[in-house]
Amino acid sequence: MYVIEAKAVLSYFLGDWEMHRVISGFGEITGRATFRLNGESDQHLDYKEAVMLPRLGEQKANAFREYEYRMTDAGFDIFFSDGATKGQLFLSFAFAQASILTSHHLCIQDHYDAEFVFLSDDEFELSFTVVGPKKDYSIQTRFIRV
Repeated sequence: MYVIEAKAVLSYFLGDWEMHRVISGFGEITGRATFRLNGESDQHLDYKEAVMLPRLGEQKANAFREYEYRMTDAGFDIFFSDGATKGQLFLSFAFAQASILTSHHLCIQDHYDAEFVFLSDDEFELSFTVVGPKKDYSIQTRFIRV
């Protein structure tokens, strides 16, 4: 089993990653993600992703998202960096095991359960399950270092 310590997570993420995402009821998408040091704090990372949603004949990124990762003693918090929710906390992750961080969040009546699993120096997975009165889906994303 791959092992990573909380203090090493920031440097682990730094760099460029290929993404492969499977969304239940929707299909598969691919893209790229980048983690860069935030200019305001050496314990914050800026995350940007650019993915290709399926559109007839289109072969370039057409969907984008940004987050800020803030390191904590137990893991990290993820904040929205764009859109109407900019600056708001999205999820807090804490280590459940040596290579797994978990999060649970209640948003109105929707339950968000998420898990980061570090597989090697160059590969990790992020899984979401969202269940509520109007939501029921899962998202699995595999990241491979470029």
